[in-house]
Amino acid sequence: MNVDWVIPCRYVEVHDNLGSMIGAGIDTFWVPELPAALQVLCAVRLTATAEELTTGMTHKMRNVVTDPSGEIVSDVGGEFEIGTENPRREWLNGIVLPSAIQFEATIAGSYQLEHIVDADSKSIPLHVVEGQPEEEEEA
Repeated sequence: MNVDWVIPCRYVEVHDNLGSMIGAGIDTFWVPELPAALQVLCAVRLTATAEELTTGMTHKMRNVVTDPSGEIVSDVGGEFEIGTENPRREWLNGIVLPSAIQFEATIAGSYQLEHIVDADSKSIPLHVVEGQPEEEEEA
């Protein structure tokens, strides 16, 4: 099973394997003060062969968040199964899943979220800024 993409967003839901996202691509989080608890929603697309989607086959998933100094601040994992009766055998099957990650940001800077499924992973940066968002200057 492969991790095709991970998109952080403000809101995500999946119905009939189609994802709907609001605020897709958000990567900067302004917090009034630190430390701050953050929750990040992600839309995740996996690709798998028909054999990987048979009933009873489990897959391992982990979400690891590291802070700007490289220290692990969250490491959550588990197993899941995607059993389907008629997977496509001619090509890779795409599966879209919602994922929620929670961690405590203790310092400002760039955090790293690594979404791992089986032996594949994708990493994305998440920037944490203390204070108020900067107002764009009018031209």
